[in-house]
Amino acid sequence: MDEPELLDQELERVALSVGIPPRPGVLIELSAEAKKDEPDFQHIEKLVSADVGLSAALFKTINSPFYGLRNKATTVKQAINLLGLSALLRMITGMALRNSFAGTNQISMERFWDASAKVALVTSYIAKQLPGMIRDEAYTFGLFQDCGIPVLMQRFPAYKETLGLANQSVSRKFTEIEDEIHGTNHATIGFLLAKSWRLPETVTKAIRFHHEHAMLVGEQDDLPVESQNLVALALLAERAIQLHSGRSQTAEWVKGGPLVLAHLGLSDAEFNEIEEEIKQILDKDTF
Repeated sequence: MDEPELLDQELERVALSVGIPPRPGVLIELSAEAKKDEPDFQHIEKLVSADVGLSAALFKTINSPFYGLRNKATTVKQAINLLGLSALLRMITGMALRNSFAGTNQISMERFWDASAKVALVTSYIAKQLPGMIRDEAYTFGLFQDCGIPVLMQRFPAYKETLGLANQSVSRKFTEIEDEIHGTNHATIGFLLAKSWRLPETVTKAIRFHHEHAMLVGEQDDLPVESQNLVALALLAERAIQLHSGRSQTAEWVKGGPLVLAHLGLSDAEFNEIEEEIKQILDKDTF
């Protein structure tokens, strides 16, 4: 057995020990329908409409100023027509993630989920402004990059304190601190969850290495340029949101910010322009 296979087995062992939620049934059905040569859109509409929580979250997201649609969607059918089946499926996948933890965590995660939704929308918005970026994948990555956090919140009562330490450390990697205290980290767990939910490989690899800022430099065997783009976009989005809110300041931009700007080919002035656009939209929108 070669080294990558041994590594995958070890990752799966860790995943089983912390309890990753299974892929929801609605996603299995939606994915199966989407893969057909002639998908049954009425069946897809019924599947989404049957879940009131998913439907409500879908409309809130698609009608956000960040998505930039001229006409507001009021029905699932309209959402499918406006987004397309692929984008709809990715959006529903992210919403199902939040629902999969409903009622299983005594710690309030509302702030975490709201922040994830905001990061996803801003990441998607920035992707639209830059050439060569895939907006749908940017949105999906923004939602899922930290999906290992609620898993570890459930598994380790003291994990919130670990997050505080990792967020403020300038000299050490975020995941290094998690590994030292808990024997695993949210990037690894998020990668495994995303794999089990069958997200695109570009997204899963970006999740696994999104705190490895040095991997934004040059060509990488483990992190292709498409995944590098996702990591860079999301860190840029987080920085813009933090500058707007003045809250939840972390050390990640200190460690990775210059590498992000270099990878995306942005000057400080160009980033300031993007940040100002995002600020204006955030001032109008609520999450």
